[in-house]
Amino acid sequence: MQRAILLGFIAVALALAFWSVVRSEAILGRDDNPRLVEAALRIQRGQILDRNGTVLAHTVGQPEALARTYPFETIGPAVGYYSFRHGTAGIEAGYDAVLRGDEASFTAVINQQLLHAPQIGRDVQLTLDAELQTTAEALFGSAHGAVVLLDTVTGDILALVSHPGYNPNLLDANFDELVADESAPLLNRAVQGQYQPGLVLQPFILAAALDADRIQLDGAVLNANRPVPVNGEVKRCQTTPPDNATWADVLIHRCPGPMQDLADRLGLAMLDDIFLRFGFTTPPELPLNTEVPVQEPLADPLQAGIGQDNLTVSPLQVALALASLANDGRLPTPRLVTAVQDENGDMQPQPTTTSASDAVTGRAAREIRQLLNADGTVSFAVSALSGPDSRNGWYLSLIPAETLQYAIVVVVEESDDLEVVQAIGMGLETAVTDLNDAP
Repeated sequence: MQRAILLGFIAVALALAFWSVVRSEAILGRDDNPRLVEAALRIQRGQILDRNGTVLAHTVGQPEALARTYPFETIGPAVGYYSFRHGTAGIEAGYDAVLRGDEASFTAVINQQLLHAPQIGRDVQLTLDAELQTTAEALFGSAHGAVVLLDTVTGDILALVSHPGYNPNLLDANFDELVADESAPLLNRAVQGQYQPGLVLQPFILAAALDADRIQLDGAVLNANRPVPVNGEVKRCQTTPPDNATWADVLIHRCPGPMQDLADRLGLAMLDDIFLRFGFTTPPELPLNTEVPVQEPLADPLQAGIGQDNLTVSPLQVALALASLANDGRLPTPRLVTAVQDENGDMQPQPTTTSASDAVTGRAAREIRQLLNADGTVSFAVSALSGPDSRNGWYLSLIPAETLQYAIVVVVEESDDLEVVQAIGMGLETAVTDLNDAP
């Protein structure tokens, strides 16, 4: 009899353990569990700050009615968004666990449960500069495309603009329209946009060819301005070169014909290697979604040499390649997060990566950037075909000319008006210079 009673107690205990622990976890873990929904809505996400401590995203309101708010309405593409209904994107996604406070200590979690206190997240500080970001946004106006501004030495991204963008404060109200919009405002063009590069590749291919002793900048080039058929159009040099042109003239006047000759001599294998070394075939390492469709292998060296084959690039990839020319051939690693708040409320600097690699030698980088130096600015503007009846305007610059501390890349879609793209880039150059000169 005693054994039967004991076995009964054991059975009851096991049943209670099952329903209170195992089964409760399954029930509480359901997405539609009201208790989980209520707890998620009460999470006080940490702030997202710019490099100077300016608030880019924070949670406001009472615990029962919290709202994620973005003081800069155009910050969406750079910071991302948080929505209970539609999830997260950008930094809000990349640092979601930190911003939510999911990495809190065991003691903090127990205290929250005992006191029924809301979960509190930690702050994240970015490399972005709110003032420069706002300026770049305003300069871009209604054009479609992207802007990247970064520090050539550290890889810190100071501005990241994608147009058209979206207001993250209105994401829930506008989400269906944003998804259906053919202009893809939710796409971060600066890091995910895939553009036909055209002669944007020219400085980098020439730098690699110099390294390999395939050309000399003062070497003669025959018929530099000859016509080159591309997508049903005939392309020549952007400006007229001298009759006795050199490889330096090919770059200065943006000539496609000699680039095809050079690419044919280099071959697909070497072109692949060049594009790999400059980072054009690998997504940059960032806490953002930088995934892009798998690219087809290069097929035609003549087209690859003028950026019209299967290679497509993002503005951030171009900015990093441009920064390598400023760094004597060293390709920097991009950085977007500088510090994360610890549980004591102190901002802890994030370690910088040291995975930078050499794209070309310092000699080749210096010779190419010297050719791009005009009127005190190391710059390069070109119109690139991106399919039949379509072209994009590009502007690349390194400033100031004395130290080359900043790289700027601008792309304007569906436009071959280089004055427009240059105006955006030069306006941002002025803003950077003024900010650095300010007391």
